[in-house]
Amino acid sequence: MPSVMLKVFPREVSLTVWVWNLLYRINRSCTLVSDLKNFVVCLLENAGSFNLPFVGEAHAASCDTSQLTALDQLCHVCTANHIANRANTRQGRALVDTASKVFGYDDVCSLKSTLKHFHYPVVFGAVYGSLGLDLDTTLTAFMSGVIRTSVASAVRLDRIGPIEAQKIVTELQRLIPEIIHRNKTSSAADARVTFPLTDIMQNCHDKLFSKLFYS
Repeated sequence: MPSVMLKVFPREVSLTVWVWNLLYRINRSCTLVSDLKNFVVCLLENAGSFNLPFVGEAHAASCDTSQLTALDQLCHVCTANHIANRANTRQGRALVDTASKVFGYDDVCSLKSTLKHFHYPVVFGAVYGSLGLDLDTTLTAFMSGVIRTSVASAVRLDRIGPIEAQKIVTELQRLIPEIIHRNKTSSAADARVTFPLTDIMQNCHDKLFSKLFYS
C-alpha cells in the first residue's frame, strides 16, 4: 500500500509562540507537560473542525478537478490567519511535488496544473484519494501528523525530551477516533476554528524576535 510522509508546519509555528508565552508563566516547570498536552489537544480539535471537512471532501473529489479547485479557493478564503495560509500553501505545494515524483499517478500530477493555492488539507485529501487509500485511513493519517509534528517541534525547541514526547504522542493518539467521528460528516462549508486562542497565538509568529521555524 503506498504511503506519503507528511509534516504540518502550521502547528510548529503555533507551538513556537506558545513556548514564548509559557516563558512568562510562574512555576512553568511544574505545568509544562500538562500545558503542552492541553495545547496539542486544542490543535487537534481545530484540525478536526477546520481541516478534516476539506480533507474529506477533497478525498471524495480526488478525480474531479473543478471540485478540487473550488475547495482550494474556499479553503483560501476561510484561512484568514496569514501564517497558517502561508504554511498551508507551501506545504501543499511540497506534497504535490513529492507525490507526483514518487508515484507519478495522472490524478496526482494533474493537481500541479489544476490548483491555484495548493492548500494542504485539500492537497492531502486529493493525493490520498488518488492513491486509493480509504477515507478513515486518510483522516487518521492527517490527524496523526498533527500530533507528531506538534510534539516533535516541542522536542526541537528543547521543551521536552524524546521519551516524554513518545509518551505524549501515544496518549493523545487515543483522541483521534473520537475527533474524526465528530467531524467526519461535516462539509467544507461547516469548517470552523473551535479554539481561536491557538489561532491568535499563531498569528503573532512573525512578531517574535527569534524563532526556529519559518513557514
